[in-house]
Amino acid sequence: MVLVRRLVAAISLALAASFSLGSCVLVAGGTGFRVDAIFSDIGDLPRFANVQASDVVVGSVRGIRLDGYHARVSMRIRTGTRIPANAIALIRATSLLGEKFVDLRAPEDAPASTDLLADGAVIPLERTERLPGVDDAFIKLGRLLQGGNAADLATLIHSSATIVRDREDALGRIFTELRGFSGVLAVRAPDIASAIGDLDTAFTSLAGGKDIIRRALDSSADATTILADQRADLDALVGSLDRASAVLARYATATRPASDRALKDLRLVLDQVMKTTGDLEKALTALASFTDLWPRAIPGDYVQLDIVLTLANSAPSATSASAAGSVDRGALGTLADLLWGATR
Repeated sequence: MVLVRRLVAAISLALAASFSLGSCVLVAGGTGFRVDAIFSDIGDLPRFANVQASDVVVGSVRGIRLDGYHARVSMRIRTGTRIPANAIALIRATSLLGEKFVDLRAPEDAPASTDLLADGAVIPLERTERLPGVDDAFIKLGRLLQGGNAADLATLIHSSATIVRDREDALGRIFTELRGFSGVLAVRAPDIASAIGDLDTAFTSLAGGKDIIRRALDSSADATTILADQRADLDALVGSLDRASAVLARYATATRPASDRALKDLRLVLDQVMKTTGDLEKALTALASFTDLWPRAIPGDYVQLDIVLTLANSAPSATSASAAGSVDRGALGTLADLLWGATR
């Protein structure tokens, strides 16, 4: 029961916090007047909770303090709001688990006063009340189950009746939807059981691998410790990288004109290469043809060369003829030695 109460209180506080921002915007920074209300019990009414009149937000709770044995709730009401001076203050919830707010309304057992609430007005204890909520019903039910008495049972019944008052249609729709939902759950019971079994298997596997998980966590802790120890070196490395980046940036800025010129020259060279592509293609084609015909022009594994020399001389003298003959024969012999070797 304590867990349920805390859960309900947490949900109520979260919802109240989400809606309290709107009320703060409503009255913060603007004009308004202050009204206090004395409550015997405020439950979990938060500060900055909304103040409503006729289901319209007209202000917010600005402070809660102890006044004797009671709680004094200070409210800031928007200027121009017309609330009877004999109004009652109720602490209610927007829904079964909704946010708490203060509801200012005309009394039900007396006509509304023609006078209006003004700055500094105080709503006395006899005109304030906190309507019970679901958390109160759970608390009373817990006490009753733990051995409560008839008074607790009566309080539980009264709280339950107060909660469901004017909400019979909504509760009927909820019960109808729950009945349909229960039918769906009954149909999908095997799937739900299978899913629960899979979860149990997964938890069992995790439990079996707890040593591995622990070692992984220990390794992560060791790695974190190493990184923490090397923090100074890492900082120095990052600083060095930053300085190197700055130097590279300055170098790039300084060499940008030269780089631009080099790129322009390279573009000119590429343009000339593109222009001579046709001639290069023709040369390569001719080279291919040459390499294809060259082996055909030289059959076998050697080349035989015959050289015929014709030596002619008109009217040679005897001496010169014999000398020339001797010289020519020596030259021919030398040429033969070069062509076919010294021994033929």
